[in-house]
Amino acid sequence: RRMPGVAEDGEPLNPGESFSAAPEYPKPIAPKATFCPAYHLGVGFFLVFAALMPTQYLLTSLNGTLGYYSIAVLYFCMAFSGPVVPFGIQYFGGPKTALVAGSLTYLIFQVANILIGIPSIPSAASYVVLLPPSALLGIGACLLWTAEGSYAARVSRSVDEYQRSLHLENEQTSTNSLGYVNGVVLLFLQGANLIMNLASSALLSSGASAVTLFIILAAMCGAGCFTLMLLPKAPEYAENRVQQSLRESLWEMITLHKDRDFLFLMPLILTLGFNQGYLFSTITGDIITPSLGEEWIGYVMATSAAVDALGSYAFGYVSDKIGRYPVLAIGFLTNLGGCIVVIVMGVPDKAYVMAFAVAVLLGIADAVWMTVTSAMLAEQFRAPKTTAAFAIFTSWRSFCTALMSLLGPFLPLSVRTAILAGSVLLAAITASIPRHRPAPMA
Repeated sequence: RRMPGVAEDGEPLNPGESFSAAPEYPKPIAPKATFCPAYHLGVGFFLVFAALMPTQYLLTSLNGTLGYYSIAVLYFCMAFSGPVVPFGIQYFGGPKTALVAGSLTYLIFQVANILIGIPSIPSAASYVVLLPPSALLGIGACLLWTAEGSYAARVSRSVDEYQRSLHLENEQTSTNSLGYVNGVVLLFLQGANLIMNLASSALLSSGASAVTLFIILAAMCGAGCFTLMLLPKAPEYAENRVQQSLRESLWEMITLHKDRDFLFLMPLILTLGFNQGYLFSTITGDIITPSLGEEWIGYVMATSAAVDALGSYAFGYVSDKIGRYPVLAIGFLTNLGGCIVVIVMGVPDKAYVMAFAVAVLLGIADAVWMTVTSAMLAEQFRAPKTTAAFAIFTSWRSFCTALMSLLGPFLPLSVRTAILAGSVLLAAITASIPRHRPAPMA
């Protein structure tokens, strides 16, 4: 037993000194983490989607009915493969391997487009050559996007924990980088959309064949697959190690559909899908082509992609600082604004300003929906529910994209625009209802 006035080592204390029974230890510092994996993932996405974007826009113009069937098969397979994707990511051992596996389906799709461009391939055989890879791409795309959401959430969490551990003396310190990480990835993706829209148009205008273009795109896609192979493994957390059977995975997705917070996010997810379908098919086929001509598609969509790319980065960063809901308001206003312009003006001849304005407004909205909705999903549905939440997100988004595209031949432009506007209004209403707000990630 220690005597009064005596230190722990037995030496007497100096006058005025007091013994502290609890010596101070260094404060724990989390493992160092940076945003480098997010940029690495962005580069991989840039290369993979630099190949897909021009191919997707050229499918219908080069292949006619087969192109429409290919897009429909792609997005419906992407939508309906969602229930098994979480189990697939678990089977592949985590999001990194799933990202690589998903990207390889993009490469197979590019090779199929090269084959059907060869003159010696009979037209009937083109269906056999293109449609199965389209279905495979749909499954792979769902796998890729779900794995991206899981990977981004883990990277964000590791950086946030490291930053908070450096500021333990300030209990008010709060960091949240989910929006930023998602914004970085989407910046690279939309940058690919911008650059390759212009590059492919220039290449085809110079007299190069579509097969030559697809060979170049396939090489870029292969480089993207290799880049994702070199991606650092996602940080591991205890909840990520939970193993689920296929039945448990399916049941978790079913129960998420009954979750109150998820139901409030559903209108945002549906709006994102409708807006992307409108961008992919309606603007190009019903506004740009009849008003300006096909030669303007690349320029208008490149402008939309540029706004989308910059907006993804900016809105992701800003929403981390000021909150998700002020940024969502920008999405509501721009999406509704674009719809109102179309409904009021129709499609006048030589409507250059209108076409660019609508594409820009919907591009801004797409940046908001993709970046902020992804961040909100990762915030509200922590592991092990994160993968299931992103699988549902990808499925419903893809379904609405396919649905909006397929409605083109059957519904007039005004009705499709009204459907998009209605989904935006519903999303605005549900977003304004007070509900549970998740605490910062621990």
